[in-house]
Amino acid sequence: MGFLSAAQFSQSCPRNAQSAHASWAGIQISDLPNSLTAAFGYGRGTQVIETTLTATALPGATLPATIGVYAEPLTSADGTQVIPYKINADSRIVQRGIDAVATRVGNTSIYQLEVCIIAKRALADSYSSQLLFPGAKLPAGTSLPLTVTFQSVTVPFIVTVGVVPLSLLGIVYTTLILLRRQNPGLDIKDVPDLLWQALFSINGILAVIVSIGAVFAAWNVQCYRNPTWGSPWPAILVSMATMTGAAVTASTVPMSLAKDRATDKSGGQATQAGATPIT
Repeated sequence: MGFLSAAQFSQSCPRNAQSAHASWAGIQISDLPNSLTAAFGYGRGTQVIETTLTATALPGATLPATIGVYAEPLTSADGTQVIPYKINADSRIVQRGIDAVATRVGNTSIYQLEVCIIAKRALADSYSSQLLFPGAKLPAGTSLPLTVTFQSVTVPFIVTVGVVPLSLLGIVYTTLILLRRQNPGLDIKDVPDLLWQALFSINGILAVIVSIGAVFAAWNVQCYRNPTWGSPWPAILVSMATMTGAAVTASTVPMSLAKDRATDKSGGQATQAGATPIT
């Protein structure tokens, strides 16, 4: 749980976002970025995105201290998930999943645009919204696109709980295949001893090390670096299979050279005796 706690966002939304009622009518906006993005990773909570814009008052208009910005609800790419508007049970105030306000910097024509995103239970996916400036004149288009990404909250659990078991699973699978190839007539009752000897050989220890490294690398690429990992949910199963496959591949070389010793009780025939490698 420490990983999740460290990834939580607990920023404070602008206090004047709800009370800013001034209009953009008669104001020309420039120097806006083409789009805004935010990545929550596997964390949740409240995050504030900041940028600046330049506002020029047209004849007959003035520049107020704060101006509200209309934000459309954050909606997933397929339209099935929405970060909803909420009612704060304590204050009875409607608390939206996204809010925005522009605050004038001193007596300049520069405004600081703050976009507050409240997402405590968002599902993994990419969500989009549009920031609208009703009545304003923009150099291009009528809105500012916003994209917010969320990973599954299971990202840290996969690496802390799954790396070692998945690595061992891959090693055991590889070793069993190699044992079978070496001795097609191997009796099932002899498998535990041979498997134990293989895993606790020098090559077995080396296989554990390289497999853990391979599984961690697969986790880093498949899960941690994928901004929307966990959407759709079968991606979790695919990633775990990929991580196990990485362990199988990494352990193949050291385990194929592992030296085991087994005795055929029926006829005294040695299999993999001495330094005979599993091939």
